Amino acid sequence: MIPAVYFDGCSSRATPVSLWREEGTLRWRTPERSHEWSAPLDSVEPSARVAGVPFVLRLADGGHLQVDHDLLPADWFPRHHRLEQLVDWLERRWIAALVGVVVVVASLLGLFEYGLPWAADRIAAHMPQALETSMGKQSLAALEGRILLPTRLGPDRQSHLQSVFWHFVNGVPGLPAVRLRFYLAPAIGANAFALPDGTIVFTDALARAVPDDQAFIAVIAHELGHQAGHHMMRQVLRSSGVFIVAGMLMGDVTSLGGMSASIPVFLVDSHYTRRFEQDADDFAFRALASQGIDPVAFVHAMQALEKAHPELQGAKGLRYISSHPLDEERIARANAASRAFRAAQGGSGVAGAGDAGATQE
Repeated sequence: MIPAVYFDGCSSRATPVSLWREEGTLRWRTPERSHEWSAPLDSVEPSARVAGVPFVLRLADGGHLQVDHDLLPADWFPRHHRLEQLVDWLERRWIAALVGVVVVVASLLGLFEYGLPWAADRIAAHMPQALETSMGKQSLAALEGRILLPTRLGPDRQSHLQSVFWHFVNGVPGLPAVRLRFYLAPAIGANAFALPDGTIVFTDALARAVPDDQAFIAVIAHELGHQAGHHMMRQVLRSSGVFIVAGMLMGDVTSLGGMSASIPVFLVDSHYTRRFEQDADDFAFRALASQGIDPVAFVHAMQALEKAHPELQGAKGLRYISSHPLDEERIARANAASRAFRAAQGGSGVAGAGDAGATQE
């Protein structure tokens, strides 16, 4: 006999009983033997074995018996829930539990590294252009008057840069509709970014910082790479997927647990952004070279950005919380593209220009 608790299915009263088996019959009775019950064994539905959880025997009349997980003999229901029996067997072995943790962690890493980006990119490829246009217009409307203020560049300077912009854009095949807008933006300083509707925002500070038209075009080419790759829409979908999964795993993302989870989520998310930045850089190198412009112009643009943002210098240890690749990495890749360009041109480029900035710290 084994101890159990009996619920008759008609009330919430718990009755301590002794439980035993006779042939094909399950029997139980109160300790004082004032009441005794029985049920055919094949009419009893046992619950799954879960370590630390009472075993439940459901009866045909709606009642049930609760038995301590480790007290019920395994041979009473040998043909029931073979899968649960396997799980129960695994739960009792720490090696199996350790393997399970490793599998879960590896699965999550695979989901964030490959699964979410793959799904987001496939969805973005089928998004209507009207949706991206609407997103871009709404984003620009939210920024104007707050972060983006009316430009103070002179009309002649704007006209010249617009002319340079369109001359370059017309030579890049396969681009969506794009336009260039200048803004005064003290909050972000020398910067440029692309919106999903094709707008390229160029700040006054950056327009003053770039040393020449080719450096200006190098920045434009990078932003065109974002447009051509639909990076904004893909980034939005990837970010949404990361936060949805984190919310499912952590529960309420506004809770303390959710706040703690936001740190690795942010790191994963910025990792996606760096990949897009590298793709945009590669697009820029190809686009510059296709129009006879040495990609070393990209190095000059990066040097101008470094001078315009002295507060970011020396932040090498913060690589993983930067949405852009390190300047040293980008300069090295631009120099490599420049050497390849000059080699293709038969060495006609400016001597040593492709190594510009290579020794900078």
